[in-house]
Amino acid sequence: MNDRIEALKALATKEVWSENQYNGAPEFNGYELDVDKFAQLIAQESIVDFYRRYLDICSEEDITVQVERYVKEHFGVEE
Repeated sequence: MNDRIEALKALATKEVWSENQYNGAPEFNGYELDVDKFAQLIAQESIVDFYRRYLDICSEEDITVQVERYVKEHFGVEE
C-alpha cells in the first residue's frame, strides 16, 4: 500500500480497553482498525484528490458538485 493509505489507516486506528476481571481497573488490550472510519477517510480523501486534480480542468463548477455528491452518496459520507 502507498504511504497515504498507511497514514489514513493510522488515523482510523483506535486503542482497545477492557476492565480487568479481578480489580475492575482499565486494561489496555492493543489497537484495532475502525473500519467505518477508515472507509470514510478514504472517501473523503478521494473527493479532495478529485478537487486537486480536476477543478482547474472543469469549466463548469456544477460538474465537481455533482461528482462530490455522487461520491459522498456512494460511500455514505455525512457532513
